[in-house]
Parts: sequence; C-alpha cells; structure tokens
Amino acid sequence: MADLIENILSKTLNKLGIDEKIREKRVLDLWSEINGSEIIKHTEAKYINQGVLFVAVDSPVWAHQLVFMKREFINKINSKIGKKTVEDIRFQSGKVFISKPKEKEDIDYKSIELDNLEVQEISDIANCISDSELKQKFSNLLEAETKIKKWKEINEWTPCPECSVLIAPNESKCVICELKEKNKKIDINKIEEILTNTPWLNYQEILNIYPNILQEEFERIKNQLIIKMKVKLDELIADALKKETNSKEVKVFVQKYVMLEANVHPKHLNNRLIHKIIGKNYMKIYRSL
Repeated sequence: MADLIENILSKTLNKLGIDEKIREKRVLDLWSEINGSEIIKHTEAKYINQGVLFVAVDSPVWAHQLVFMKREFINKINSKIGKKTVEDIRFQSGKVFISKPKEKEDIDYKSIELDNLEVQEISDIANCISDSELKQKFSNLLEAETKIKKWKEINEWTPCPECSVLIAPNESKCVICELKEKNKKIDINKIEEILTNTPWLNYQEILNIYPNILQEEFERIKNQLIIKMKVKLDELIADALKKETNSKEVKVFVQKYVMLEANVHPKHLNNRLIHKIIGKNYMKIYRSL
C-alpha cells in the first residue's frame, strides 16, 4: 500500500512539474541539518543540477578540507532523502549568506484565493489517494503550490525563456538555466586541445581549469575526441604503410591516443597496453616504425 501511494505521489508531482523542485529544496535544507554550526558558518548549499550539489565556501582552505568529507556528506543526504539524489558535490569559492532563524518568507501566498476550477483540479488529483489523512496532506501541498504559482503570476513573475519556470522580475533566467548557459560558454575546442596534449588528465584535473564543467560534459567531449583521434589514427596508419608519413609522428600520436582511451599517465604506458588498445595488426605496424 505504501509503495502504491508513493508511486501515485511521485507520478502526480512529476506531472505537475514540482517533484524535482521539492526534492532539490529538501537537499538544500538537509545541508544545514547534517552539518554542525562551524561548517554552516563557512558554507551555503546553492543549488543542485543533474545530481551535482553546488556549495559555496568562503575560503579555499575550507573548500580543500571539505573535499575529503564529500562522500560522507553524499551518503548522509541520500540516506535522509531515501533516494540517490546527490551523486557529487562541488565546492566553489563564493559569498556565504547566513540566514536568520525563522526569517519571514518573501512570498506571502496564503492570502491568495483559488477559483472553483483550481479547487476542483486539486480535489480530482488528491482523490487518487484513499487514505484520508494522507489525502488531506497532499491536497494542502497542491493548494500551496498552486497559490505560490498564482502569487508569482500576480506579482509579474515571468517564465524563464529556456524552461518556463517562473522567475522574479529582476531575473533573466532560472538558476539551473544560468548554470547551463555557463557550461555552453565552455570552449570545447580548447578542452580538446588540452586533452590532446595532456591526454592523461582526468575530470578533477580539468575541473581546476574549468570549474563550471559537469562530469557528463567532460565525458562527452572526451569521447568525441577519442572518436576523432581514432579516425586520424586510421589515416596515419594507412599513410605509414605507404611510407608517406613521419614514423615518429605516428608513434607519438598512437601513444597519445592510448593514454586518452585508457586514461593512463605516460609513466604507466607500455607495449602491452598499446597492443590491447590498438589491436594486433596496428601493433605490428607500430613496432615497425
């Protein structure tokens, strides 16, 4: 029965577009709950995107120390959420706002009145739940969310041009879309150049150069580069067979390709690994160069 109710709630909230918002808000609140006053004094959970929780830290020293506690934070948050919501935590230098306890909400939605159609829609959705107590709590949640949305519309909040989430009049995009915009500005060609010259660099090392890049984006860029280099490798091997290319250039390129594909440092590069990555036929040509 509990699983059925949870399934209904999840589907309904997802349909309304608030399931993810509720979960994200809970994650941000949990940051304060799971940490002591000293950590809270120096940090602030800002937002979560694609499983990555972004936390502002007021000093590099604190950021460095918190990295070693990352796995502990992730486990605590996911344990309380009851679902693997946070996969990684990114600590970034920034201003930390220490909120006053029980600060008055900026959005005063309780005075907002709903029309008959809105009330009926909430009732129809809540009626999917048979348990009367749970139905009432869920109905209250939907009512509050509907009033908040209506309050925003009355106060001239406008849809985010990218995702349609309502944003304050002084904002141009929602937080998540701003993050995506920053990632769009990442110079993909430059990252490819870096990985071509130093193919053993991993995500954490690239993160020191491009703090806003997500791991999924890094992996995508890297995989695309591997494909490009494989095409180039095929061309170089063909030229090598015709004796139309510099043998040293081909050997260096093969080594870079293997380091990128296997994610290994030059000191761990050996013929056995090269053979494994490029195959027997290419290895014969490589040895003859």
